Amino acid sequence: MTEPFATIFHVSDIHIGESGVTVKDLEKAINLIEETAANSPSPLLLVTGDLTTEGLREEYEGAASVLNEVSIPKVLIPGNHDERNYGSVIFEEFFGDRFKTYESEYLAIFAADSAEPDNDAGHVGRVKYNEIRDFFNQAKNKVKVFALHHHLIAVPHTGREHNVVEDAGDVLGVLNNSGCSLVLNGHRHVPWMWQLGEMVLYNTGTLLSRRVRGAMTQLHTEISISEDQVRFILRYKDGSERLFTQSRLRI
Repeated sequence: MTEPFATIFHVSDIHIGESGVTVKDLEKAINLIEETAANSPSPLLLVTGDLTTEGLREEYEGAASVLNEVSIPKVLIPGNHDERNYGSVIFEEFFGDRFKTYESEYLAIFAADSAEPDNDAGHVGRVKYNEIRDFFNQAKNKVKVFALHHHLIAVPHTGREHNVVEDAGDVLGVLNNSGCSLVLNGHRHVPWMWQLGEMVLYNTGTLLSRRVRGAMTQLHTEISISEDQVRFILRYKDGSERLFTQSRLRI
């Protein structure tokens, strides 16, 4: 394996406002990420939604008090919990647009809001397809990453299926034809990777929620990207870590 040239710290499903989840917990988790990032190549924090539980202002204030102070580049998008009670408006107040793009020397990221107000279902929408294509087509010689909250393919160990993106087939077609390398999402609170053709799809677990599945626990994922491989390292709330899986990566 060649040396990694980029690192994505993938966080999702924080759920500030849930019983037992505190701003201090978030601060501790982010401090651990920043300590690791200090020795990581080209670090980026990616938060794929559910910063809050009910989309309320006080929940957003707690999340923003920590996330807006992060010292490394960051990309944040909302999840279905963030858009409860019309929380999308408050998300934009604290974190900017719900759809974002990010480019560095090595990465081209299109981050999409797949949530809708007071609806747990996921949807990207035809109106965004050309925008996604155009963004990835102009990103030459970079790792193309699509980020969203909901999953495009069902995730094992999560019980009866709910909330696969409604237009998942069309979105996958757009991404595949645009040379997308990596799809990153949260929502199901379970880490899992699928390989679909030349695309790698990865679902991270929950950072802080107590609503974990089976024997899972709270975690975030460190994604280490090199010229020939992507590695997914689970970093747990207690500070321990383990390599979850790895795969070849299209560039």
